[in-house]
Amino acid sequence: MPRPKLIILNGFAGVGKTTLAKRYIDEHPLALDIEGDRLIVMLGQWLAHEDEARKIIFELTKSLAGTHLGLGRDVVITYLLTDATHAEAFEQLAQEHSADYKEVFLAADRDEAIARLLKRGTWGEEGLDPLTEEDLPSINKLWDTMATETAKRPSSITVPVKEGDIDHTYQLFITALEG
Repeated sequence: MPRPKLIILNGFAGVGKTTLAKRYIDEHPLALDIEGDRLIVMLGQWLAHEDEARKIIFELTKSLAGTHLGLGRDVVITYLLTDATHAEAFEQLAQEHSADYKEVFLAADRDEAIARLLKRGTWGEEGLDPLTEEDLPSINKLWDTMATETAKRPSSITVPVKEGDIDHTYQLFITALEG
């Protein structure tokens, strides 16, 4: 059995992380896709305790990933990196489980990424209010944080994304994993 892979799929909200992760697990038997946006809504009153909830989700994500890697299976974690130490922790987790570690950044330019998010109309978490122009300061701040923290990860592989061309982006993603 080949070594399992721990794949961190980083990128701004709405750039296609979930779509690529889903396609990957559809093509890789028993691979696991861990999406914090889907997990966090399972915590009672998470929005009223968002900072603590996000810390809990980070720990749960590491636990789920470690268990699945220990079973010899691939894990894809869709993640908007806002703290480079989280990527370091995931990389350490891969080492602990003798897994290959791949960190991929789905890159769209700032204006395109923000436009895609606004077009989608929501953050990733189910049940949140629709995004409006009033959310732009928060969206811009999140972009800046992601860009700063991602820049701290020089080993991250950048894959450019182009809206409406998922097949090409997926091929670039697979090529990055193989390289």
